[in-house]
Amino acid sequence: MSAYIHIPFCLKRCFYCAFPVHVVGQTDVNQNYYKQCLEKQYVGYLIKDIQNHYKGEPLQTIYFGGGTPSLLSLESLQLILNCFKKQSNAEITIEADPKTFNEDKLQGFKTLGFNRLSVGVQSLQDETLKRLNRSHLRKDIDDALELIQKVYGSYDNCSFDFLYNLPSEVGQSSLDDLKWFIEQYQPGHISAYSLSIEEESYFYKKLNYREGIHPLPNNEIQTCNYTKVHQILQQYDHYEISNFAKSEQHISQHNKNYWLGDSNFYGFGMGATSLSNLIRVTRPHTLKQYYKFVDSGEGCLVEDESSQFEKQRILLMSRLRTKWGIERALLSESVVEAMQKFEEYFIIGEDNIKLKIPEGYLVCDEIVGYLQNIK
Repeated sequence: MSAYIHIPFCLKRCFYCAFPVHVVGQTDVNQNYYKQCLEKQYVGYLIKDIQNHYKGEPLQTIYFGGGTPSLLSLESLQLILNCFKKQSNAEITIEADPKTFNEDKLQGFKTLGFNRLSVGVQSLQDETLKRLNRSHLRKDIDDALELIQKVYGSYDNCSFDFLYNLPSEVGQSSLDDLKWFIEQYQPGHISAYSLSIEEESYFYKKLNYREGIHPLPNNEIQTCNYTKVHQILQQYDHYEISNFAKSEQHISQHNKNYWLGDSNFYGFGMGATSLSNLIRVTRPHTLKQYYKFVDSGEGCLVEDESSQFEKQRILLMSRLRTKWGIERALLSESVVEAMQKFEEYFIIGEDNIKLKIPEGYLVCDEIVGYLQNIK
């Protein structure tokens, strides 16, 4: 059993972001209001949410995501962690953006039991970071890496996020950055995401960006860059469309549970989703609505995935994204037959079906979109 904890606060909103976040701001006045009021109020409601729904199972993984969880005080993190029972070897992860922690805070993460860090690097170029509206610059990344090495001793239990296929990119700087980074630091895990333009993002709503149209690279270049990322990270296990691990032990166990598709997990906090016995519950996406939900239990989105068709649809969307694929026994014969249309992208075994890597990953969304409507 796993638990995801959503911490919605950010110093500023990245222009590609469509997640449920609440911008704190970076002025002294904003920071004081956040520390004295916003954080304490949210953590109070979050703990009440946990107490209302957590059944006390020892957890295999706990993941603090956001938003920017590393903005929380150590005291708040301790209060939240105290709500859970944990297995002795539990994977406990916190997303931590450069510029949001110093050595004392990082040491605090380690003392509290955070044994995995997920660091949002995104780019090593200052101009690109500004264009994305990130809250950090290259110097902050360098400082953060130095602190992680000092406190944790290595980058083995770290995952670093990178973006590519970026707007107005000069040459292939994002791919060059990625290549340099893994040669320099040999991290245990890399998440490399091709920039997607979500309808709720600033890029979409304000700048009118559309994927495949200038200033973004066209579809042919995007496809080529995906293959190049796979080649750059060829010594890593490309175990999910955008995720690469140095070895089996470096795979994110928390995210692996999601990709299995039918594993129960808790989701606490604004916009978080829980799955229990194929019933998916998603909490409201604003602070006001979330607080109302916690107080009254009203206003959340409930989806029933218990029918055989819905279960198959969810498993197709999740498991085909991974190197593990999906067991044939979980699919209807009509779906297996329909897969023949894309047979050049599949490895169809007697008991298991999976996509070829990387060419199958490239068309995964298209294939799943076709298959998920077949009973």
